[in-house]
Amino acid sequence: MPLYECQTVKGTLSERQRQSLAESITSIHTQETGAPASYVHVLFKELEAGSAFTAGQVATPAIIRGQIRAGRSQATRHAILRAITDVYMAVTGADANAVVVAVVDIPASWAMEGGHIFPEPEQPPEVA
Repeated sequence: MPLYECQTVKGTLSERQRQSLAESITSIHTQETGAPASYVHVLFKELEAGSAFTAGQVATPAIIRGQIRAGRSQATRHAILRAITDVYMAVTGADANAVVVAVVDIPASWAMEGGHIFPEPEQPPEVA
């Protein structure tokens, strides 16, 4: 269920960088939440040049939005935000001012994967 969408301007990331970021984001999420890696999804979307703006000017930002189960602690959310920002800068050389990371809470009951509705974070999953 965790879904991380990385939006950048076309040509910003190489295939190797996308692979490294996907692995790192998966690792960060699993380490911070205990969720299995098999549930972590990372998508990359490319924007056309000239279609991203910051302060009203054409820019090349990296915008990463994670949709995670609601109920995570603020400390967990902040750890995810910091770690993803740090890894993005390390992998790409981007300046911190060009990286936007946000985590959005989704109620567990709003997500289904593998035929199962997700349990709340503090509850163990039901075994069929």
